[in-house]
Amino acid sequence: MALWLDILREKNELAGQLSEKIPRFLAYEGLTLDQATRLHIFLENHAEEMRRLAREIGAVDLIDALHEAADALDRIFSDLAAAAELKVAELRQKEAHAKAPPAPKLAYN
Repeated sequence: MALWLDILREKNELAGQLSEKIPRFLAYEGLTLDQATRLHIFLENHAEEMRRLAREIGAVDLIDALHEAADALDRIFSDLAAAAELKVAELRQKEAHAKAPPAPKLAYN
């Protein structure tokens, strides 16, 4: 059980730090599509790891508080990943518009 507690404490600390930093990072005007994509993958990997951890904790029938903590951390990482995913979509759209050829001018008689 001590191992589970250590992992949850570590993930909780990381989630707290990221919850403060990620919104500012996503709001940064100079954020590139590549950076946002990498961030999304990083966060999604952490969310998936927390889902796996929650399943493992549930399978070994540890106290409910540990399972609830893992679920809560999964939600935090999932919410951060979703915010990064939205930013990726926004940046892709901006990039597509920047690369699109200009609309033809209409001639009026």
